[in-house]
Amino acid sequence: MSTSPLLRGRTFALLAGLAFIAVDQLVKLLALVSLPTNSFKLGSNPINLVLELSLNPGAFLSLGAALPPQVKQLIFIVGVAIVVAWAMGWSLSNWSLPLRKVLPLYAIALGGIGNLIDRVFRDGHVVDYMVLNVGPTHTGVFNIADIAITAGALFLMLDLFVRPRKA
Repeated sequence: MSTSPLLRGRTFALLAGLAFIAVDQLVKLLALVSLPTNSFKLGSNPINLVLELSLNPGAFLSLGAALPPQVKQLIFIVGVAIVVAWAMGWSLSNWSLPLRKVLPLYAIALGGIGNLIDRVFRDGHVVDYMVLNVGPTHTGVFNIADIAITAGALFLMLDLFVRPRKA
């Protein structure tokens, strides 16, 4: 099954990427406005999604939050910007490869851009607002950009370990 030429074009990829970033930032703005004093629970036990505002000064699960401000800026702004620029450039320059090869890295880059925008314009913090609870187990607080990063990383790992069948 082949993909439509329109969907395989770099212009479409860029427009879809801009739309993703716009949605990510819009939802974060809604979280900043709606969730400072409220939280919402969607679903019931044992599986539910809680919406609550958290301004994360660190990375995944607040790792690095206690680092000195200059070190955090170097890692979370400069370092992330370099990785995102490389991932975006590689993805777009190799867009003609199979989507399973380029889309995961593109998703990681887009999620990185969404969180990088937060860090630059929100005093080094990322706006997080979702917690998934499954029985007594729950995730850390995350956002749409984090979902893109995680999904991209999982698909990259899957592609490394699962070899396509020979016809």
